[in-house]
Amino acid sequence: MEEKPLQYGSYGYRFSDPTLQNIAQIWSLGWDEQTTSLYDWDGTNRRDTGKYIFQYTISGKGCIDIDGQSHELTPGQGFIVNIPGDYRYYLPEDSDRWEFIYLTLYGDVVKKYWDEIQNQIGHIIHFQPNSEPVHYLLNLLSMASNRQISNAHQASGKAYQFTMMLYTYCSNLEKRLSEWPEAIVESSMYAMNHFSEEIGPDEMAASSGMSRYHFTRQFKEYTNQTPIQYLTDIRIKKAKELLLNTKYSSEDIALLIGYKNANYFNKVFKKVTGTSPGKYRTNTNVSLQK
Repeated sequence: MEEKPLQYGSYGYRFSDPTLQNIAQIWSLGWDEQTTSLYDWDGTNRRDTGKYIFQYTISGKGCIDIDGQSHELTPGQGFIVNIPGDYRYYLPEDSDRWEFIYLTLYGDVVKKYWDEIQNQIGHIIHFQPNSEPVHYLLNLLSMASNRQISNAHQASGKAYQFTMMLYTYCSNLEKRLSEWPEAIVESSMYAMNHFSEEIGPDEMAASSGMSRYHFTRQFKEYTNQTPIQYLTDIRIKKAKELLLNTKYSSEDIALLIGYKNANYFNKVFKKVTGTSPGKYRTNTNVSLQK
């Protein structure tokens, strides 16, 4: 098995196709944790001009000074900015760590929609962990860590798709449910990052800092799912991707998504989808080929 779990790391891409650069392209992305005040970016003093940043807090706390105000960036809070720009984001003195994921893009299409979002919504945006932009960026990070972003056309398509997804999400912000508390965001992101391990509701509760009983009630109130249902959804979605895009066996996939063996994986998959992994792979591939 070659699929690697998500982990801290940064990835940069330098494609030379000028046509795609003018549309939308990836410059860098990563999953990072900062623990010192040395992490301090001034948007007016950067060399990588003409870029557009999306950054999303997973745990801990960061800060951004922009538009004459200082904003705390706690779990669930993201920001978008242009380079250059009149802002500064950093690890504040009252925070000992800031964990986040980020994506830096460039291109005329990206600029157009980044500017529209900032004019209509602002720079600071709340994202639920299961929102499409966050989920898509996690998939991009998984692809990057497994060296699956290999050419300019593929990367440009991913940059364009993320931009459209972000714009659609922001256009419908008023229709979103209430914001999730930080503890629920942290526990859900923990599940997204550790689903390949043998974790369950106890570990999710521990990551939230709440008791198992209080956590379960709060989690269901905000997500409309129990912790195990949420975790199972993440695992089955990943299983579907692996079934359609790899030749891994059920045993391999079971281990990659945090189940001990293929028998249990097959049982859970059929309960959720109504079909076996093998039939799902065959029937879906046949449908896609028609």
